[in-house]
Amino acid sequence: MTILKRAPCRRMGLLRGRHNTRLKRNVSGRDAARRPLSRPVGLRTMTDVADAARKHLDLLTGLRLSASYRAVDMRMFHFGTMRTVEGGAVGEYALHVQCPWRIETADQIVTGRHDLFKPAEETEDFDWDSWDWDGNETLQDKLVAEFLTHVCPVVESVATDAHGGARLQLSRGYSLVLFPADSQGEDWRFFRPQQDGEHFVVSGGRVEEGA
Repeated sequence: MTILKRAPCRRMGLLRGRHNTRLKRNVSGRDAARRPLSRPVGLRTMTDVADAARKHLDLLTGLRLSASYRAVDMRMFHFGTMRTVEGGAVGEYALHVQCPWRIETADQIVTGRHDLFKPAEETEDFDWDSWDWDGNETLQDKLVAEFLTHVCPVVESVATDAHGGARLQLSRGYSLVLFPADSQGEDWRFFRPQQDGEHFVVSGGRVEEGA
């Protein structure tokens, strides 16, 4: 399991600027009540968000969840055939997740975001003062690696919701679930690594235009 440090995370430019919205001024209360609210630039309706997310993630159907890496607290999932590039290996598609997520079955959570803050192995005399989740193997790292090795999951279907959440139904009864839980900041992005083209980005539960 390869654990990337902070520098690569910054170089990749993972955090984009946030949307700015402007309020119209000099509008009386009566006029404002009569006038329909315009949608801020860069935002979509709830239906648009679900449809747009599903349209992009549907590209993963039939592909294997082949690898996963970590940059600080961001979990990176790679799908499809892996290929070697400078500095490592990437899949046909990548899903970079910064919002809460989990891998689950109908009756079990395999692992999820908060396992990041637990050590891979904890003994009775474990020294928490010397352990750093950013620089050491975590329970999340360990369980994700074991899952990919023993399950070899393939994406069977995709479902999305109005707030940028997504469920990737995997083979053998497993699912990868993303559930944005913040009003601002990047939740997840989907793109083709090492290739030209825009990234599809969900931030604050909405689609970020022009990412």
